[in-house]
Amino acid sequence: MVSRRKSDLLSNLPDCLLVTIISLLPFKQSVQTSILARRWKNLCLETTNLVFKESEFVNLSTDTETIKSKRSLFVSTMCQWISSFTGEVIESLEFSLSEPVSFEKAIVSLTEFAASKQIKNITIDFSSPASRKIDVIEHLVTLMHYQNTEFDITRIFFNLIHVRNLTICSFLIQMIQECEDPMEMHDAMEARHLVMKTNLHANEFVGIKIFLNSCPELESLTFHMDTTERIVRVSMPLDPKAFWLTNDTYECLERTLKLVKIKNFRGGPNELHVLKYLMRRGLVMEQLDLYEAKGLNDGQRRLVLTAAEEVQKNVERGSKHLRITLHKA
Repeated sequence: MVSRRKSDLLSNLPDCLLVTIISLLPFKQSVQTSILARRWKNLCLETTNLVFKESEFVNLSTDTETIKSKRSLFVSTMCQWISSFTGEVIESLEFSLSEPVSFEKAIVSLTEFAASKQIKNITIDFSSPASRKIDVIEHLVTLMHYQNTEFDITRIFFNLIHVRNLTICSFLIQMIQECEDPMEMHDAMEARHLVMKTNLHANEFVGIKIFLNSCPELESLTFHMDTTERIVRVSMPLDPKAFWLTNDTYECLERTLKLVKIKNFRGGPNELHVLKYLMRRGLVMEQLDLYEAKGLNDGQRRLVLTAAEEVQKNVERGSKHLRITLHKA
């Protein structure tokens, strides 16, 4: 009786409300609603918040062949879905795939779809789950693939020009450096809020500067420290301290960037090098938020406190209005 009443209540709702409800479901479940009744058949194709997560299709603890098969199913289902999409407005898009090898065309197609719908909030994540350990052989195979791939990373970023809220992973930060002239991307990006899932590894430094240069209207920048990221390109050795002591500056640092956050802050040397650069060159910065990483031991917490104190007291500031806050875990 209760089930029938709930069904009747849903049946009485207008399509616009049903689409809103479906938009809150995970991708796999939203697709499954199409078999509920004839009326529901195409409602999932009008959702406004798209979340394509590999984890809904792939169990990374299973054998390699099963993972490959399920991953291919996930990507093909996603491609079929976007090719059949009937809605007009999409508010947000999130796409996660732990191994983009051999799926370059699908990824480009997804970003082209995003551009055609003028989606303003996008997350693209190619990082591996923290629970999955990548062995040395797999890492080397991936590295060799991306050193020799014809994957045109520039096309992806061309399709992201109009995104206002953008979240990217270390993979994209590293691969943008493969563009023929990465400091002269097609047009300025319109991103106002940028989140980087990163280790602040030296291999990512050039990519970080490319994004600073490419986002002249950037208002907030978040570094989400992620220890599961892989190195997918080989770069020339560089001195992190010397790299960030440069006087290079960018339009966003001089005019628009007011908020910087570091999540999972551990007070490491590279974190400090990047922070000092941003504080020195950020002429309009108003807030720096450091979020202490969880699960630290006493020694690691002392390192965080020492680093925060150094940033607070001993670093040159380009903005006299800058406030610095350490948020305890």
